[in-house]
Amino acid sequence: MIRDAESLSIGPHRLRNSVLLAPMSGVSDLPFRRLADELGAGLVVSEMIASEELVRERPDVRRRAAGEGLSPFVIQLAGREARWMAEGARVAEAAGADIIDINMGCPAREVTGKLSGSALMRDLDQALTLIEAVVAAVNVPVTLKMRMGWDRDCLNA
Repeated sequence: MIRDAESLSIGPHRLRNSVLLAPMSGVSDLPFRRLADELGAGLVVSEMIASEELVRERPDVRRRAAGEGLSPFVIQLAGREARWMAEGARVAEAAGADIIDINMGCPAREVTGKLSGSALMRDLDQALTLIEAVVAAVNVPVTLKMRMGWDRDCLNA
């Protein structure tokens, strides 16, 4: 049994415990998230979703962002441009997301090469611009997954 070490809340959402399923591309699809939820996870998060691709309504991206039956329903967005992050957050909220999570932790070259994910840890002004844009765009809580910094020489969290 998972015990509630201390009550956690994100906005109005009180989590049943402090066990959180991190977003994992190619792993945390909807069936996996439902299973983790049924087995007692306090919070499950979608796979990382490229905000621009969500806005453009790519069917595969919409499928990965689905969260029917999960509460709270959390979508994690990734991106580099404030306009796409804000619009992606609006689309996610309209699709029923209860919480928007911003990805500032992915170290994959494909993501950091586009200057998003953990690469934002090297450009805190840009990161703040994205955070402010997302928060202003939606009425649901916004969280942030990040690392301690870009590398051992840049621990800036």
